[in-house]
Amino acid sequence: MNLKSFNISSYIYNIFSIFYKHNFKGWGRKKTGIFALWCHKTFGGSLTLQEDGFIRSRALGIEGSPSWSLVEDDVGIYYDATTPSKLENIYNNYDFALDNPLMEDAYRAIELIQNHNISKYNNYSNVDSEFRKKHNLEARASNILIIAQTDGDASLKYGMLDNFTTDDMINQAIDENPNSKIYLKVHPDVLSGKKSSDIDISLAKKKCIIIEENVNPLSLLKEFSKVYTKTSQMGFEALLVGCECVCFGMPFYASWGVTEDKSICKRRKKELSKEEIFAGAYILYTKYRNPDTKKKSGLFEVIEYMAKKHS
Repeated sequence: MNLKSFNISSYIYNIFSIFYKHNFKGWGRKKTGIFALWCHKTFGGSLTLQEDGFIRSRALGIEGSPSWSLVEDDVGIYYDATTPSKLENIYNNYDFALDNPLMEDAYRAIELIQNHNISKYNNYSNVDSEFRKKHNLEARASNILIIAQTDGDASLKYGMLDNFTTDDMINQAIDENPNSKIYLKVHPDVLSGKKSSDIDISLAKKKCIIIEENVNPLSLLKEFSKVYTKTSQMGFEALLVGCECVCFGMPFYASWGVTEDKSICKRRKKELSKEEIFAGAYILYTKYRNPDTKKKSGLFEVIEYMAKKHS
């Protein structure tokens, strides 16, 4: 080997050595995450995919509201059901029954979330008597809610929807609940004008009562007995307030025995309670920071902060 080829070989070796030790980071299944995954597969090293947590902020992220929570996943990302994720591995392998302190925290956090209507975004008013009257919300047992999402939502692309359309979801909700009133909630990002809906709202109006106002999600869900969703986190929040939930896709909380599933994920092998699903996602999987100090904190600090804002 001549000196020139030796120098080139050494240079390439040094480059690969740097990449081999590198931690490639990116955002979920967006361009940065896809590029980080490619680098990881090509050069080795480690991989960390990030995404907002499940109690994100006061206002919408798309409006620039700072996030209070973050998930970091070295396997996949929680909304991509086409491949395993750190969260899915937690659900399959963690022995929740042996971790009494964790489950006590989960029960306490859920109670606080229920009492203070704490959601992913937290800048909307609760349902009031005027809202109930306008939308003819009477007995909860007869009210069914379809949860619309945004067009291009990554959880729809990777959510194992098995070719189900939103029309399929609306039609099945109507067919399966002939004596109920069927409502459809438009996503807040659509109402803000920042994104388009995954559904043709003008056509949906012919079949459903459309809720186009921004209102606190948990407060709204307490008016319904059953929800239909593709992959929305709001489906899990529905479970937290006692609704039945029908999933047409494969969100993180589906296929563990607490939802009625139209799609199947054979990797999900256990039956879990909604409290165990909460403990895995909101406590074990998510990191938090204090909304005021921006320093590392815990779930209860964020809940307490929002409880004060809602009071």
